Amino acid sequence: MLAYSSGNFGKALVFSGADLTILFLLTDVLGLSGARAAGLMLFAVMGDLVFDLAAARMVLRGRAAGRGYRWMVALAAVPCGAAFALIYAMPALGLHWPWMLAAAILIFRGAYAVVDVPHNALMARVSRDSRARGRVSGYRLFFSTASALLIAAVLTPTVQQAGRAGQFDALAVTGIAVGAAFAVTMLLCVWASGRRDGGGGADALRGDRIAVPLRDPMVLGMGALALLTGFAMPCFGRMLIYLGGYVVGRPASVPALLGAMTAGQFVGVIAFTALSHRFDKARLLVVGHAVSAGGLLCFALSLAWPPGQLASAALAGVGFASVFMLPWGLLADAVDVVEWRHDRRFETGLFAFYLVLVKASGAASTAMIGWVLYRIGYVPDTVQPPVVRAAMVALGLGVPMAGAMLAIWLLRHFTLGHARHARLLSALARRQAGADPVSGLKRGLDGSSGEGDTLAGGTALSAQARHSMSRSIAAPAAARS
Repeated sequence: MLAYSSGNFGKALVFSGADLTILFLLTDVLGLSGARAAGLMLFAVMGDLVFDLAAARMVLRGRAAGRGYRWMVALAAVPCGAAFALIYAMPALGLHWPWMLAAAILIFRGAYAVVDVPHNALMARVSRDSRARGRVSGYRLFFSTASALLIAAVLTPTVQQAGRAGQFDALAVTGIAVGAAFAVTMLLCVWASGRRDGGGGADALRGDRIAVPLRDPMVLGMGALALLTGFAMPCFGRMLIYLGGYVVGRPASVPALLGAMTAGQFVGVIAFTALSHRFDKARLLVVGHAVSAGGLLCFALSLAWPPGQLASAALAGVGFASVFMLPWGLLADAVDVVEWRHDRRFETGLFAFYLVLVKASGAASTAMIGWVLYRIGYVPDTVQPPVVRAAMVALGLGVPMAGAMLAIWLLRHFTLGHARHARLLSALARRQAGADPVSGLKRGLDGSSGEGDTLAGGTALSAQARHSMSRSIAAPAAARS
């Protein structure tokens, strides 16, 4: 589990590093207007829609040929790291043309998709136990948070210095070092993470395909959660450079704020990983969104008080640990739910579906920020008027707070807990063994009481056939009546 999760150190190093700094790189280092920067990120959205699905198709073909997830990760690790290094070396190379930037960003995101899809899909193979998946989610975020320390301490201040003092050579060296660290990390991850990698020919695919059942309530719910997780919640981190430099008026405070948020994430990782064994992941995710919203509110009230900003960023980081950690465990459980309903595994397809929405919504969020900054008259490296500062506060604090409230409302519909998931796995095993899965699942549920008599949506169980049973798993709350 730890060897597999270590891959998140490398992935977060390049993807989160680019996510936090790419807009500032485009506007303040390369001198693009907010509108052009937004256009480039919208172009990246279109790329993500293609790249993740194409990567999923490559994974399925590789698995059918006996090449598992780990093989695909190793294949794309070096090209992805090289593309990342190229983006941050472009100012030093004098490559400022928008089409060159667009090409470099697309190459990077395309290669990253070939790494990201199989690595995330491998999570469903590492363990099938719901509690263990909660721990794996925690391990993954622990490594991601460790990389966030490097982003806060090295990459972010280097990008800031490049924007203020034109230190392009240092930026290029940093980009090359980060790209190399990513490639080495991913290669070590696939070497050390064992042989359970989703290969083994057509029999191991169990009906896995890209065209996931979009009308399934569990698929719709995970899709909505992906949009909120990718679009709204990271806005705080994306806007910290602008908030620290123009709203608070202390550019040097940005690494400290990122460090405080990262320290809070470490605390959150430890706490939520420990709690995931006892409490259902959806309930812990609700708590995480509430904590993050509280931290953001405190930050908004502390704009004139630096110690309060650090404490608020740390509190928000505690909540972000749950927000960015637990959806992956829910997604792995969703694979099992959808397999029960449709007699197909949809393992690669569901992870690709979730990744498309998360990354595309994240790029759309960055494009939205760039477009808003352009429309309100943002000019880099100048004192900003009150309307611009107010817009920055709304983008960096208001958007993620609204996203947290929507996610809490959405998560009321996720009621597939540890016990129900264990009974579901037992029923799947009986089905694969040729026994009657419906009666086995019903017997397991009859032994519980109250809420335990329903599955993930409150629909009452009956002794009907498989179709009726399937509809009771993860059904929407509207079906409770």
